[in-house]
Amino acid sequence: MTRLMSVFLIAAVALGASSSTARAGLQDGINAYFDGDYAAALQNLKPEAEADDVIAQYFLGEMYLQGKGVDQDFEQAAAWYERAAINGHPEAQAALGSLEMLGLGVPRHPTSGYFWLIVSVVWEDSDLRQAAMSALGQAAVQLSPDQKRAMARAAVPQWKRSQ
Repeated sequence: MTRLMSVFLIAAVALGASSSTARAGLQDGINAYFDGDYAAALQNLKPEAEADDVIAQYFLGEMYLQGKGVDQDFEQAAAWYERAAINGHPEAQAALGSLEMLGLGVPRHPTSGYFWLIVSVVWEDSDLRQAAMSALGQAAVQLSPDQKRAMARAAVPQWKRSQ
């Protein structure tokens, strides 16, 4: 994997643990994930994710990205990250941006990837911001100045919805 993806894997796994809990199935799934019991994690998280729990969606993206308890499947990872990203999950936004920049599981789309990385940068968490800023720097060289300006303008409404 590239350095860009490695940066986000480290940040996403480290920061995912800080998300607040909701229903028992979600908490059981998160606990199982961090205990390495990926079968139990999948069993608990999938129904929650399908019921639009953004945290469960993020963790399913992680499982598919890393092949934990499931076959590694970048398309499934991207699909779960996208659902969580649209609903405002910053780690999922960063992960989706990285996948789009690299063309893993989705067609390579630097402008959309750049958009999601910008959106993820505005969150309060300094560790996530640091990882996203590093990825943005690497992504920026792939875009023209006009593309970067357009994506920055497009990110503003997404950021405002998250406030």
